[in-house]
Amino acid sequence: MSSGLTRLSLQEALEMHRPQFLSQSRRRVKRLALQAEERKLQEAFSRERDPLFTRPGGPGRLLQPAGAAVLRRAVPRREMILRSKQIYETLPEVQRRREDERRKAEYRSYRLNAQLYNKRITNHVLGRRTLWH
Repeated sequence: MSSGLTRLSLQEALEMHRPQFLSQSRRRVKRLALQAEERKLQEAFSRERDPLFTRPGGPGRLLQPAGAAVLRRAVPRREMILRSKQIYETLPEVQRRREDERRKAEYRSYRLNAQLYNKRITNHVLGRRTLWH
């Protein structure tokens, strides 16, 4: 009593019905592997290159200009807080969240205006007199 239907695995079903999806997936995996390999090579190159272009023992105290102590002044607490806040506000996810909140508030006001309009029209159609006619 077989109905002629066979159970397909997910892989087989994808091969039959969505071959394009499988090829895109394989390309994506290959691209990710190439990017990982490229990162490893870049890291190896930079490890080889860094000792060649940096001085042993670091830059040293002699190379600092005379006003370097002024540049390394103590930063007041309020200034640190303001700077942190500015940096935080410029983060893309924070800006995106602010934009979403602004958009939601705008949609809320649109919805409220639509409800008020609907109420006015309903009252007008029903012949009611209201104070704001």
